[in-house]
Amino acid sequence: MISGGFMTKISNTFKMMRSCLVVLRKDRELIFFPIFAAISILILLAVYNLFGLIPTEESEVSAAPILILLFVANFFIVLFNSALVSAALERLRGGDPNVRSGLVHAIKHIHHIVIWSIIVTIVAILIAIIRGDRRERSIMRELFASFLQAGWTMMTFFVVPIIVSENLSPISAIKRSTSLFKQTWGDQVIANFGFGIFQFLAIILSIAVGWFFGLFSQTLGFVIGALCASMSVAIIYTLEGIYKAALYEFALGEKPLEFQQEDLRTAYRSKAVAYS
Repeated sequence: MISGGFMTKISNTFKMMRSCLVVLRKDRELIFFPIFAAISILILLAVYNLFGLIPTEESEVSAAPILILLFVANFFIVLFNSALVSAALERLRGGDPNVRSGLVHAIKHIHHIVIWSIIVTIVAILIAIIRGDRRERSIMRELFASFLQAGWTMMTFFVVPIIVSENLSPISAIKRSTSLFKQTWGDQVIANFGFGIFQFLAIILSIAVGWFFGLFSQTLGFVIGALCASMSVAIIYTLEGIYKAALYEFALGEKPLEFQQEDLRTAYRSKAVAYS
């Protein structure tokens, strides 16, 4: 029987995290994908700053450069996330992935990745418009925007695995992702909360480490704290990608290596009969 208790769900997420760590220990190079995404965005921001295209209090910038910035940033995120999921799927299917194999497989679907990046950017802009600026924000607008964002996240949970595995267009991938989610698990993605908690704890620990070394040198404390925080974000982002790939495999009725089937079944509150 599957328990619906909150602590049971958190416990299940810990079990899944351990399985994800097994995969990451075998393929440590997977952590480079979120690092590459972060570096790409930093370079993009540096170029924009060099040409004065980032708005400040003293200067205004037209909407076009900002829209391009958002799209390119989302493109880098989606591209390297696609490479991460591709490599994770390769491992879960018995292969031996590396950075090159993940990127090569993702680039094969570059046309779908570009379109999906455009969709992600448009949705992000629409949600930001609903929230409004600081002067227009209200509790109702914030709740409505958060509700839409949560629904969108759940509905598109499997879009990237579907694109890189089934080569479907983004629109078809959204429909299939929604279908897989409804048919297999039901209420909501417990992993989002679990990984969020782990990320929060990792950031707090990074701040504590930075503070400790800051007692000896402020510069040293800042550098070490920033490095710890960056590595924790990269590691948890990588684990999330592996987690998503494993759940996608299970949704298809497959048995991803390194994962216990009972852990996968209990990762969600199920509305349907779990695979046996």
